[in-house]
Amino acid sequence: MAISEREAQVLVRRLEDQLDRRQGDITHWNDFYKGKHNLGFASARFKEAFGGLFADFSDNWCGIVCDAPAKRMTPLGFRFGGDGDGEPARADRDAQRFWQANGMDAWARIAHTEMMVKARAFVLVWAEDPDDNETGPEITVEDATQCIVAYEPGNRRRRKAALKRWADDDGSVYATLYLPDQIWKWRRRAALASGLVLPAGAELRGWTPRSDGKLDPAVIANPLGRVPMLELANAPRLVDPSTPEHAQVIPMQRAVNKLIIDLLTASEDGAFPARWGTGIDLPKDPRTGQEIDDPELWRLSLSKMLRASSPDAKFGNFAAADLRNFRTGVELLVEHIAAISSTPATYFMGKVENVAADALTASEAGLISKTKDKTSFVGETWEEMARLCFLVEDDKKRGNDPLAETIWASVEYRTEAQHVDAVLKKKSIGVPWRQLMEDLGYTPTQIDRMEAMLEQDANRAARALAFSGVDDPGPLEPAGDPAAAGVA
Repeated sequence: MAISEREAQVLVRRLEDQLDRRQGDITHWNDFYKGKHNLGFASARFKEAFGGLFADFSDNWCGIVCDAPAKRMTPLGFRFGGDGDGEPARADRDAQRFWQANGMDAWARIAHTEMMVKARAFVLVWAEDPDDNETGPEITVEDATQCIVAYEPGNRRRRKAALKRWADDDGSVYATLYLPDQIWKWRRRAALASGLVLPAGAELRGWTPRSDGKLDPAVIANPLGRVPMLELANAPRLVDPSTPEHAQVIPMQRAVNKLIIDLLTASEDGAFPARWGTGIDLPKDPRTGQEIDDPELWRLSLSKMLRASSPDAKFGNFAAADLRNFRTGVELLVEHIAAISSTPATYFMGKVENVAADALTASEAGLISKTKDKTSFVGETWEEMARLCFLVEDDKKRGNDPLAETIWASVEYRTEAQHVDAVLKKKSIGVPWRQLMEDLGYTPTQIDRMEAMLEQDANRAARALAFSGVDDPGPLEPAGDPAAAGVA
């Protein structure tokens, strides 16, 4: 249902307020992922000893916690419902074409990392010219600091509206409001881009409709019938907001930094043995009669020896500070980080020694389970993205297909021998060839190519058999070109 410009202004203001409230948390989470940690808890002694030497210090474990599941999430393609004649659903070549044309093999990895770090990432599906189906769908990954999606009250599956706001090099801030049937475009000066506080019911000051030279430029129709922006949410909940992967790790990270700073301070004060001496008569200044307490007299080296004329003189040294207590504390905190984040402890070790293979496999069980859960939720978003791409192409059948499915690479890390052995065992119980190839991690494009190659090999073998016994059968031509067979 179309809304008026006044209603669009009110909706933009409401979404912008919600987006502004998220900025502080997103910056905080992103800083911890990058290792930009606040050392405000550092003692005065630490600052006195090191000055600005360790101003950028952090023993950062947050990056490992966020990257571990993100690196295992690899979409390979999409399946849609079969043709209704008993033909099983296969990887959709058109969906694969959309995916590859937009470089989503790389951008999906970025989207997953951003989702882990900032609690959410966004995907926008549109066309360069919505009135021209020849341009194809355009898929872009959007940042959580610039986008927000609103849902229908009581139904988180239905998107009500979405807003994207960004600053440009021309000194202006732009905003686009996405509705199921309309797209509203706005612009305002950068001076009004932040700190804008409006009383309830006030006009949206500063925003003006932006024009690109077309008729009725401030608002265009949305032919998709759906909000074209999608939210990739990390750890979604029913009521509570999504949280980043390292939300529970951040307090532990602060504690790790504190202990290491204390270790550095202790090493500066007590890591070297302190020497002492008693019963020593210090030399006196012949002019003043005052004892000369010159540190150079007591600075030891290989070429110096301490001596004293007094028979009561004694020398000794204090033991160096034992820094192992700090190490024990840091190791305990890192173990807790591994436990609460379901990240294998081996990811936090500088080296792995005397660890059995079965123990390594068992240590990854939590991460594998967690990552599989994430692929279930994120897969729903990627499936909706694929449906939107078909709606851009005016393909209503696949654009509304509820049986769309994301094909994922395995989230488990195994040696090639272990992987192939597992697939061979599946083959022995009758798992079809194409499914076996998917289990091995091949993309739908690679599987189609191999299938064409197998057909060519079979044709060559058949022709060779047919020509057996002939003196000169002539050159055996390939049965067909993979490209001609529709293989990318």
